[in-house]
Amino acid sequence: MIHDGQQGEGSHRGCRDFLGAARDLYGTDRWSKVCFNCQQAAGLAFKAALSFYGLDRRGHSLLDLLDELSSTDPRFEAFRESARILNQYYIPTRYANAFASGPAKRHFTESQARVALDMAASILDEMRRIVAEGEA
Repeated sequence: MIHDGQQGEGSHRGCRDFLGAARDLYGTDRWSKVCFNCQQAAGLAFKAALSFYGLDRRGHSLLDLLDELSSTDPRFEAFRESARILNQYYIPTRYANAFASGPAKRHFTESQARVALDMAASILDEMRRIVAEGEA
């Protein structure tokens, strides 16, 4: 097991920052932005864990990142359902033409934002725990 602390720590700080932004946005009723920031937080958490294992990956597909992680440790497979849901928030939350009509804000709900926050926070906490166990 190879540990790249500097790159992994940068990704870890980044995922905490995205999760913090999502929590801040939740109070402004910007549900699509909350969902996007949660997707980003999860992606950076996955990348931080990959970095811990000495793997540098690019891209934004949570499922692709998770496939790589799961090959290093099967415990990561527990994030599959959350990754599938959060992965859907990468493009349509950001682009005005992602829907036939209306901005993204019109198409996302408070309950989606709440679930996204819970999923992203859980991923971050569990990633931190799994990696910490690997350091022991």
